[in-house]
Order: sequence, then structure tokens, then C-alpha cells
Amino acid sequence: MEKYSWNFDDFFKNDNDFCKELEILKKDLDKFNDNLTSLSLSTMLEEYYKYSFRYEKLQTYTTLKYDVDMSNQKYLEYKNIVYEENSKLNKILNIIDEKIYEIDEPLDKYLEKNKELKAYKMHLYEVLRLKKHCNNEEYIQNATLMISKINDLYATIKNVELNYKEIDINNKKIKVTYQNFSKILTSKKKEDRKLAFYAYTDSLSMVNKSISGLLELRLKLCQDISKSKKYTSVLDQVLTESDLNINIINNLEKVINSNINLLERYFKLRRKSLNLSKLYPYDLNISNSYDKEISFEESINIVKDALSIMGRDYSNKLSKALESGILDAFPKKYKFTGSYHWRNYVKPMILMNYNNDYKSTYVLSHELGHAVNGIMVKEKQSYQDFHFSVFLSEIASKVNENILFNYLIRNASTKALKRYLIEQKLSGLVKDLFFSTMYLEFEENLYNIVSKNKALTADTINNIYYNLYKKYHPSIESTDNVKYLWQTRLHLFFHQYRYYNFQYATGTIVALKISNDIINSNNNMLEKYLHFLTIGGSMKTLDALEVLEINLDNKEIYIETMNYFNELLNEYEKL
Repeated sequence: MEKYSWNFDDFFKNDNDFCKELEILKKDLDKFNDNLTSLSLSTMLEEYYKYSFRYEKLQTYTTLKYDVDMSNQKYLEYKNIVYEENSKLNKILNIIDEKIYEIDEPLDKYLEKNKELKAYKMHLYEVLRLKKHCNNEEYIQNATLMISKINDLYATIKNVELNYKEIDINNKKIKVTYQNFSKILTSKKKEDRKLAFYAYTDSLSMVNKSISGLLELRLKLCQDISKSKKYTSVLDQVLTESDLNINIINNLEKVINSNINLLERYFKLRRKSLNLSKLYPYDLNISNSYDKEISFEESINIVKDALSIMGRDYSNKLSKALESGILDAFPKKYKFTGSYHWRNYVKPMILMNYNNDYKSTYVLSHELGHAVNGIMVKEKQSYQDFHFSVFLSEIASKVNENILFNYLIRNASTKALKRYLIEQKLSGLVKDLFFSTMYLEFEENLYNIVSKNKALTADTINNIYYNLYKKYHPSIESTDNVKYLWQTRLHLFFHQYRYYNFQYATGTIVALKISNDIINSNNNMLEKYLHFLTIGGSMKTLDALEVLEINLDNKEIYIETMNYFNELLNEYEKL
């Protein structure tokens, strides 16, 4: 187990080393701030990114240490102390950006005269592009800090303070928690599934008003920040800051909504395959076709074999990463639930709660997609061009999932396994394409209310979610308790993500195109894709997609995805 726990030595050997660096950084930042105005712009930027990197190491250490044991308030306290240094960095950055605002000629022309700044081209581009939205009032800093505290409070309620209900399964009392809920819903016994569903959602109902209050406050703070920065809406801010356009959202919603009939067909086939007269929310995780536990080591070998299609260099990077302590793989008491990849310049860090099944194998391939992407960016880009848009970040993870699926289908030894894999793939596409769009609409509805200064009560939130659930779950008997399920959607609270979920859909659409071309050796896609994985933040978002010759302004790629989904439905129906 130790092999697959996080190794923090590349950050800090222990808390004492962390505390020493924190104190040194505090003094260095104060000194830097005092001398800032006497420095040239290039020196300002060079020094800022050095300090930013040091801050990132501190932030990574405290955040991840807390996430593996959220009952340990020491690391929560450290997080808050570290965040204060981020406020200093932001103030320094504001001064630097004010200097950049003085540039009054085309950027390329300016850089020809000031060649020492070429390494910071994307920084200059982003600042000048968003100049009219610049507002660094203290209120925005405080609101951003408050959002961070809301996130921590949500996680504490959900992972530490929530008293999950127990049920009796095989004469054993089991608490139904976020960590085991999905696993129990795969049970063959309908009564166990039903008991688990109502126990879990009843537990969520006990904190519904508290979580709703946190969500309302978070949405209002995000709305206020957007208005203060002169955006027309939070969605406008998200798209503009990511250098995207509204066509992407419009194309996604139009194509998904015009294909709800495929979703209805999917659920009818699921009901038929399970030989059920009616399909309930607690039936959606079961499969009557295949059942096998997969050890973590076995999952690693499967993922490695599947991704060998990416070439020797990619495979070597993957193997080396797995040996460097980047994974905290197994569930622990008070550990953060779910999974994520924490991008940072030292080394990628992956949190999982491995569950000995194929779903966990997909999660592993997904998070390793992020990790190797980060490793490849670091090899080619300096720190200032390492971080890139959230919009692009889900592509690498989804490509890995698709390649894994193709590998597993190709090597399926039985019809039962093949049917199971297609069931899981269809389920994943339903979540990433249809349900992600559902959450896009959910946030649109919520922000529409907040923007009109109306109260956003628990009942209002629950009703909006319930109606959308029914729309995106045709042929499902929607019980009243489904209205609480929105509380488990981490990205409604996770860090400062707003409208994050639509990017699972767009990432899936782009990734399907990439992976299918790689598998079929079309369009020289592997070479293009491996180059894409090194770009990071050194290029505009949509320009990075042009490297892949993909244009999301064109509806065709969305329609191709729906055709792929339909083809899988046909295959599933035959099986």
C-alpha cells in the first residue's frame, strides 16, 4: 500500500521544512514588493514567476496533506496561512499588470523592440486581452477568499460531519457514504440498492439547507465578481477568460437537446437488458452481464498495455511517473472522496479511492492522462507557460479512456464481457455528454435567478434539479429523493470552477475524434496529438485545437459524436 501513497519529498521532507520555506517566502515577498517599482518589466515577471512556483509548492503540500486526512485541522490552518501569501502575490501581479497596460502598440511589434519579454508573450497577451475586465479591488480578493472557505466548509460537512445512515446488508450494518454508494448500487439485490439509495439521499437531505445556503452564497460571490469585472454574466467571464466563444455552448446545447431521443432509447435498452418492468434511479449502476474484481496492480498493467499505442516515449513517461509517488490510491477514513489530478510544476499528483473494478481502472487511465500531459508540458515549457486552460485539460484524460475502451473491447474474451464494456462506455458517454449538459443548464438556471437578485432557496434549487433530472432521464421512474443528488456534484463547489461541467462534454467530443483517429491511424493524428500534449499554456486555447485540425465552431464534430453514440447503441442492441 505504501507504494501507492503520496510521496511529498519532492515538495518538502516534513512539516518543519515546509514551515521554514513559508517563513522565508514571506520575507522574500515583502522585500520583492518593496523593490518592485525600481525593476524592469522583464525582471518583475522573472521574479514573480519564481515566487509563484515557490508558492505553488507550499499550496500543493498543504492542500494534499489535508485531503488525505480532513480531520486534521493543522493542514487546514496551514492552507489558510499559505493563502495569505497568495494575496501578496496577487497584489504584486496587479502592479506588474498595470505596467503591462501601458503598452499601446500591437504586441508582436512591441516584442520585436523588447526581445527580453518574448518568454512572457502569453502573459502579456492574456493581460492585454482582458484589460477592460481588470478590477483588483479588495472586495474581489476577499470574495475569492470566501469562495475558498466555502469549498473547505462544504468538504468538511460532506466528508467529516455528515452522519451517513446505516442499512442492513447480509446481516451487517453498513453506513452508506459517498465512497461506497456507487459500489452498493451495483448489487444484484434490488432491495439492497433501494435501501442504499434512500439511506444515502436521506442523509443528504439532512444537510440540504446548509449545502444549499453555501451554494447560494458561492453563486452570489461569483456573480458579484463577474459584475465587478464588467462581464455580462458568469458564463461570459468563463468563456472570455478561457478565450472561447459562445458558439461552443450553443452548439453543444442544440445538438444534445436534439438528440434526447437517443437517451430515451438508451434507457429503454438498459431496462430491457436488465429484464426490469420499470427502471428506477437506483437501477442505473447495475449490470447483469459481468462481475469481476480487479486488483490495483492488474489495473496498472491493463492501462499500460492499452496506452502502448501512444508510443515508447509516452509509455516510459507513464511508467516513470507511477514509480515517483504521484498516486494516493486507496480509500482511508477522512480522506477526500472521489478522485482528481492536482496539476503543479514539481510533479503531477493523483488522488483516488480505488474500488477494485473496471470503473476504477477507467478513473486510473483518466487521471494518468492528466499526469502525463503535465509531464510532457513541463519538458517543453517554462513555468510561466506550464498552466493551461481548464477547457483543454479534460482532453488528455478522455483520450486515455477511449483508448482503454478500444483495448478492452478488442481483447474481450467473452460476449458477456464485451456487453459489459459497452454498457459502461455508454454509461460514461451519457454522463459526460448528456448529464454534463444537464449540469450546464442547471447552473444557467441558478445564475439566472441570482442575477435577478432573487432568493435561491433549497426548495428552488431542488426543484430545478428535479425537473432537469426528469428531462435527462427519460423512461426513468424519478423518485422525489433524486432532488438531493446535485449536492454530490463536486464541481459546483470545487475550488473556483464555474460552469466547469460543460468542459467534460467538449473534452469528450474532441477526445473521441483524437482517439478514433489514433486507433485507425487517420490524419497523422498520433503525431499531432503528442505535439498537442506539450503545448500547455504557450498558445491560445483554440489555436491549440488547430494543431489537431479541430474546429468546435463547426457542428459537424458534435454530430459525429452523436453518430458514434448511436453506433454503440446499435452494437449494444445486437449483444
